[in-house]
Amino acid sequence: MTLNIMVLENEPEAASAAARELRDAGHTVLTCHESGGAAFPCRGLMHASECPLRSHSVDVALVVRSPNHSQPTLREDGARCALVHRVPLVVAGAPALDPYDNYASRMIDHTYDVVSACEQAAHAPIESLGRRATEVMGQTLHLPESGPKPRADVTRRDGRLEVHVRGGESLTKQERSRVSVRIAMALRELDPFAGGIDIAVDPPTSLVGESPA
Repeated sequence: MTLNIMVLENEPEAASAAARELRDAGHTVLTCHESGGAAFPCRGLMHASECPLRSHSVDVALVVRSPNHSQPTLREDGARCALVHRVPLVVAGAPALDPYDNYASRMIDHTYDVVSACEQAAHAPIESLGRRATEVMGQTLHLPESGPKPRADVTRRDGRLEVHVRGGESLTKQERSRVSVRIAMALRELDPFAGGIDIAVDPPTSLVGESPA
């Protein structure tokens, strides 16, 4: 599966090798800055339609960091945008001075051999959204604190959120419908940029296909 990967770097050419690896693996590499250009402004400020997060459904963001900076530089400003858009973030580089420690989906301590980490991050469940969906489901169904409970996994595919509720076999049709609507509303609050929200409850039956107005 070809991924759209937004590649960022904290200094010029830091991500050159990583970008080549991703292209060689068949993935599409997107950037926020012109190669060899100034760190400011980014593509989106110059021409809004050229912002990778506007022009493509970004599957994962990769920020490649040389060990010379403890704080984000202007060249990696797209990492903040990716996090706001709930795009999984992979950080490649020395972990000692990593400012994204609490936000990254994957971290590797080198700036090469990045393909596997990006692919894993793109396909992995988004933990923060899954926790919120599971929490909303418990509140909607008034589940007891003890005993097995349904849980939700949330992944991103082609810019849409896919929600899979596991353990929901015993739910009635009305409960499934109510849970699906509440989950969609909660996730839309957290991720207003998603192209849509699709929800399935075990046994896998699509219940909601929600798109922004």
